[in-house]
Amino acid sequence: MSDPIQKDLNEQQAAAVMHGRGPLMVLAGAGSGKTRVVTRRIARLLREGVRGSEILAMTFTNKAAGEMAHRVQDLGGPFVRIATFHSACARFLRADAALLGYPEHFTIYDTYDRDSAIRSLLEDLGLDRLKVKPSAVGSTISRLKNTCMSPQDLATGSSDLARVVEQVWQPYRDRMKQLGAMDFDDLLLNFLKLLREHPDTAEQYRARFSWILVDEFQDTNRVQYDLLRELAPKDGNVCVVGDPDQSIYGFRGAEIRNILDFEDDYPGTTVVRLEQNYRSTAVILRAAETVIANNKQRKHKRLRTDNEEGQPLYLFRAAGAAEEAQTIADRIHGLLGEDVSLDEIAIFYRTHWLSRSIEQALKDKGIPYEILGGLSFFERREIKDLLAYLRVLVNPLDDVSMERVINVPTRGIGKSSVDKLKRAGHEAGMSLREAVGEPSLHAIVPPKARKALQQLAAVLDKAQAATASLGAHGALAAILEGTDYLNHATSLGDPEDIAREENIQELVSDVTAFDEKNEEGLGGYLQHVSLLTSQDRAQDDGPRVQMMTVHAAKGLEFDHVFLVGLDEGVFPSMRSVDTEDGIEEERRLMYVAITRGRRTVFCSSAKERMINGQTDRMQPSRFWKELPKDCVQAYESKWHSFEQEPDSGEAWSVDPDPGLEATVAIQRGLRVRHDLFGNGVVRSVSGRGGSMRAVVRFLDGVERELILEYAGLKVVDHGADW
Repeated sequence: MSDPIQKDLNEQQAAAVMHGRGPLMVLAGAGSGKTRVVTRRIARLLREGVRGSEILAMTFTNKAAGEMAHRVQDLGGPFVRIATFHSACARFLRADAALLGYPEHFTIYDTYDRDSAIRSLLEDLGLDRLKVKPSAVGSTISRLKNTCMSPQDLATGSSDLARVVEQVWQPYRDRMKQLGAMDFDDLLLNFLKLLREHPDTAEQYRARFSWILVDEFQDTNRVQYDLLRELAPKDGNVCVVGDPDQSIYGFRGAEIRNILDFEDDYPGTTVVRLEQNYRSTAVILRAAETVIANNKQRKHKRLRTDNEEGQPLYLFRAAGAAEEAQTIADRIHGLLGEDVSLDEIAIFYRTHWLSRSIEQALKDKGIPYEILGGLSFFERREIKDLLAYLRVLVNPLDDVSMERVINVPTRGIGKSSVDKLKRAGHEAGMSLREAVGEPSLHAIVPPKARKALQQLAAVLDKAQAATASLGAHGALAAILEGTDYLNHATSLGDPEDIAREENIQELVSDVTAFDEKNEEGLGGYLQHVSLLTSQDRAQDDGPRVQMMTVHAAKGLEFDHVFLVGLDEGVFPSMRSVDTEDGIEEERRLMYVAITRGRRTVFCSSAKERMINGQTDRMQPSRFWKELPKDCVQAYESKWHSFEQEPDSGEAWSVDPDPGLEATVAIQRGLRVRHDLFGNGVVRSVSGRGGSMRAVVRFLDGVERELILEYAGLKVVDHGADW
């Protein structure tokens, strides 16, 4: 009778499962059976007499932990707890929190609770007048904790946010202790503190957990690695499993150095490389391996497969975003004709805003889709807010939309004032929008709210006038300028700030494009959006195309993958091109995207994209150019023929950099004007050619990094009105 633990294992998998004592690092390539190795190693230890209580196995999501625990049980083993880092530390602290001065039943604060505590603290310290959002303070504190840094390490020490964080840092820690509470980051930091400050207790944990396993080790941050080093001695039975080529969470504090330096920190480590891929075709693997080989920060391994050679990667260079989206929709429609199931098709993009044109093309074709790990473009909060403003301009009777935005951004019009104004308006036969514009009704609210209502009415009136003269895009521009909504949406201090800004810019582009092609004005645009969103609600529960960011795709696999937006400044992101570390993480994202595909991968780029209402010339991504020629094929659609330049040394055409001379004059200290953000001062200039960029501090106090080729900055004469 075959051994269920070693059944179907290849040589490398078996070596990892059967490894005995001492440190072990498993470098698990994409699709190489990593989870099988981890669970069978645990099952093997249990079968050989190791008690479940002696094993500490950690991964990064509750879902993954639960699935792994069930797999161990399916192999005949007893229940063994597989936990996330946070849940494990919380469990340990319940027993020993008193050593740190916390109650046994301390409260765990989520992000909302944390920000509420910070808001109260800002008020107590008199710092709320600086208008720094509690969420931005909380997010910055979290980032510092996860990297074992302090406020003094912040690069932007002169900003209001940095100064507030420095003043709140210790009072926040004191307040949390007074409340008998820990936030998520405290769970890790306090357990690390416990291990370091109480050697006897630390030794008890080391004796208790004689076998330690960490999955997805490339995603650990500095604190998590320090915890591992405290729990596992250098010659201990510690097994880490991961792939430095799939380390893509640097923005969350993940440290690729943890897996790269493991052998130095644990001398004598046995290294097992899982290089047999069971997922993808040989062509897909060769393409992915060729791209990732350009990275310097990696551990050598080479994926191989016994799968078929497969079809080449298709490359399509569209004229614009609409053609790109239409071609992808046509290609998917063709796959459906080949009896491919919708849920075996996925569309990946580097950033959320790219989804809008794809969504519309799929709807036009009647192809059901689902946004994984996010919302459909027009369902995102910032988009719904701005659309509510626009709806009020078209329909002043729309109290639902008016009530949504009357205090967004926050302007001091509380619920009580809104209710009073609604009642007064109703008695006068007016809608809420009409009441906002009627000064005679404002006496019933406090002076601050009264002033805010007058300012809001002025903004709406200006936007109404812009609608008549400039159309839908003029109305949106007036709303953005008058409400400072962009600053409101992008100063929360979380990783989604960038996505919200890009989504707003994409809305500007969509409205502008609609005006260029239609004469129906703002009402026509809102009707167009309503029809699109009603299609969202009308979709049935059957299989759908899966749409997601590349980050959300990690750990998933599909027969057919579409990778859109392979443009320089989009993928790789323009925020990453100035540092080698940034480019290498973007390249790892590209590697992850390609290796999600089992049968085909379709890559697209666009010669032009409308960004923030302006048409910009785009260059193909450097990753597009790194794909090996023997693994790719030009894709031709009914919309457009793929262009090649024979004898150019490249498999595709590269457009010359336009307008570079205009960027040369931008220097540090110059006063400049941006069409959307207004006046500002150039703080720094970096990069060269098409990647040349400037950091500009605008009069709203926000510093923004702009690519000069596309920013359209104009130098302001020092004698001009500022």
